[in-house]
Amino acid sequence: MRIFTLVCCIILLLQHFASAATVFTSNPPIALTSYVITAALTLLLLIAVVIIISIALQRKKQRLVFVDALLSKSKDAVWVTDDEFNIIEVNRTFSEISGFSEDDVIGKRFKAHTSNGRDQQLEAIIKQELINDGYWSGEIWNVRKNGKPYALDLSITKITTSRFFKKSVRYVGVFSDITARKNNERTMLKLTTKDTVTGLSNRAIFIESLEKAIKACNDTYPSLLIIFIDLDNFKKINDSLGHTVGDVLLKEVACRLTGALNSAFTIARLGADEFAILVPPYLYSGKTVFFAKKTADIVLQQFKTPFMLDGFETSLSACCGLAIYPDNAYNCENLMRSATSALNHAKKMGHNTYQFFDKDRHTLDPTELTKESALFRAINNNEFELYFQPKFDAQHNQLYGFEALVRWPQEDGSVINPDEFIPLAEQNGAIIPLTQLLMEQLLNQLAQWRKQNISFGNVAINISALHFQQSSLIETLVDNLAKFDVPAHCLELEITESAMMDNPEFAEQQMKRIKSLGVHIALDDFGTGHSSLSYLKRFPIDTLKVDKSFVKDIDKNDQDRNITATIVRLAKYLDINVVAEGVETEEQAYMLHIMGCHFQQGYYYCKPLKAEQVSEFINEKLKKQQSS
Repeated sequence: MRIFTLVCCIILLLQHFASAATVFTSNPPIALTSYVITAALTLLLLIAVVIIISIALQRKKQRLVFVDALLSKSKDAVWVTDDEFNIIEVNRTFSEISGFSEDDVIGKRFKAHTSNGRDQQLEAIIKQELINDGYWSGEIWNVRKNGKPYALDLSITKITTSRFFKKSVRYVGVFSDITARKNNERTMLKLTTKDTVTGLSNRAIFIESLEKAIKACNDTYPSLLIIFIDLDNFKKINDSLGHTVGDVLLKEVACRLTGALNSAFTIARLGADEFAILVPPYLYSGKTVFFAKKTADIVLQQFKTPFMLDGFETSLSACCGLAIYPDNAYNCENLMRSATSALNHAKKMGHNTYQFFDKDRHTLDPTELTKESALFRAINNNEFELYFQPKFDAQHNQLYGFEALVRWPQEDGSVINPDEFIPLAEQNGAIIPLTQLLMEQLLNQLAQWRKQNISFGNVAINISALHFQQSSLIETLVDNLAKFDVPAHCLELEITESAMMDNPEFAEQQMKRIKSLGVHIALDDFGTGHSSLSYLKRFPIDTLKVDKSFVKDIDKNDQDRNITATIVRLAKYLDINVVAEGVETEEQAYMLHIMGCHFQQGYYYCKPLKAEQVSEFINEKLKKQQSS
């Protein structure tokens, strides 16, 4: 605009020249003076025009140099296309990530390629959004020059400029390589849905599939079949040949079942040496009991051929329990209980047998009544005792906190571990009054330690899925924290994945209420259930606890090591702490430490302590730290 104004001024001066020339012929002295002034002004204006043009060109050159430097130094890949999406410029990072040089892509059209070929549908969606909104972003997969797929986080912006009344359109794409993160997410997704040993569906997925199948039953397809399978004497194989060989056996069993049965059946490993099969409604409805018997026969047939384990030929047998919906139960939990009952009866009948559920045989074991009575009596009499297992910060070699573990002392001096009575408490509803009792014990103990100025960090206590789903849990926490005057940050609640999966919406609100109190939340036994990545991102979780089943063979088993490393990396991405439990050896502790899992607990550091031993333990640790 400045240059245009100056040019107009020059034109006016030139016109003045012409006028001056006319005047000069009639009045030479006056005209000469006017002519000289006009010439001087014109010269000055021309000099100004040259200077302004030079400055403008210099600034444009500086901008181009800056843009070139920005493109060349950027850690993100950048490409630029014309209005027809033909690439006109790329930066160095683009070539490093994609493998394509400038010569490979300049003049070529932007295309979205995957391992399955060109994705023209995606291209059309991107172009339409750019035309409508001028911007598109998303995560997509593409293919490098060497043919290997890679993931990129891509954003494309439409830029429109005007020059000499003509509009020019450019599209600028910026992306980063997120292949490593996507591969980690894929690994975690596999972990959440598959059994890590056999590759079959895990227990959580089987339950989910069964619930969906029951809901899908209708007048046309009214029934379905489940079969539970238990391997005979599998423990002996594990004890004599080792867990690695035991895992090989489980993989071979899974392979044989998968190869022999209809691919539409859901085959899962429920845990240890127990497998399950779901025959969906559309395949089972209309069949007779002979179809169920034939399926069970096919299953047992897979165990008649010996297995080769560690160079030894090993014979193995199995038993099956069969249950039919809706004949034997009307919901998932009771149908699985019916199949378990049938399986237990089959095991009593001998090896390589199967049994259907029979309600006449499904009676409560009298000893269970005695156990229930003793459990309720123990709760009323406050017979339970809390032990405290230290959690260590291996990076700084200091105490991080404790986990409270319940024990049930007996009159004969023996102690019953929670694995023996917690399942019973969950079945008969005693788990809620038991947890409330333990919560009071714990907070009372924390209050005493605070009075003694004992620095214990934060202390975790397990909360069952059933108790977590009770609205009264918040009231219990508030009342007890106030009663014993313990700050909320001293307490951590450990919940299992199943507590979140049963009712995600309620779980999210419940966790937010707990967090609003200042209480920490840990996700226990992570990786053994339905570990949803979206739930990790959605729920306000402070800590992931790596299950001891992954830690046990971390220094020997590549799969356990890779799974654990993936969990640690994922937690770091989400800014969540990680605690590994069940650490028993120096090798395990070291392996976890170099993975970045610094918070650890287990017998390698310390066995669970009685409450009166904790203060002495902490003081000894402080003395060692001060002396070192």
